[in-house]
Amino acid sequence: MKAIEKISAVQQVESGIKEYILRGDVSIGDKLPSEKVLCEDLQVGRGTVREAIRLLQAKGYVEVIPGRGAFVVQKEEIGSQRLAKWFRENEIELKDFIEVRMAIEPLATKLAISRCTDKSIQKMRDIHERSIIAAENKDSAELALCDEQFHTCLVECSNNKLLISINKQILRSLIVFRGNTFRIQANIEKFIPAHSAILEAFEKRDIELGERMMINHLEWVYADLETSKEV
Repeated sequence: MKAIEKISAVQQVESGIKEYILRGDVSIGDKLPSEKVLCEDLQVGRGTVREAIRLLQAKGYVEVIPGRGAFVVQKEEIGSQRLAKWFRENEIELKDFIEVRMAIEPLATKLAISRCTDKSIQKMRDIHERSIIAAENKDSAELALCDEQFHTCLVECSNNKLLISINKQILRSLIVFRGNTFRIQANIEKFIPAHSAILEAFEKRDIELGERMMINHLEWVYADLETSKEV
């Protein structure tokens, strides 16, 4: 017999909103119902709805515009040709963000390793273990979420308010990028070892190693943009 899969509340809400998006009377450009309405209709909290919308954003179904809401941008899974086109069309902006990350995240890593607690390292370890499972399942949205949480946890460990603020600004602009990145198997195969190496540096409390592994990781991310354009 096949084991019964456990589906989280977030996944159930994501599925429900996706069904709404795929309805015949919903068109590209339409605004999703407000968080309040979705919470009432689906009988869940705002946090669950927000997480589900983030997953749909990572998968390319919706775009979230601060202060205005979430809007439908596509009604089908993105294919390989459209995926490559997306990377080509957004290449310059993506490189700008990665260049900023290459400036701040090695510094954040140095500070974080010197200031982090055992509890913080365990949190990073837990996120990484979820990443490994998501990679095995080829779950691009979950991988995107884990990647975001791993780097956010790392930056927060720096205890530098300016670095944390800059990182928050970058996060909002990279949700779709992360989701699309992990639709490409070669990127997944590089991602897991890269995070493993960074985590190992934290576990060893090796500042020099951590900085070097973060630089290597972001250089690979930058280089992967070229191959992602040719999927």
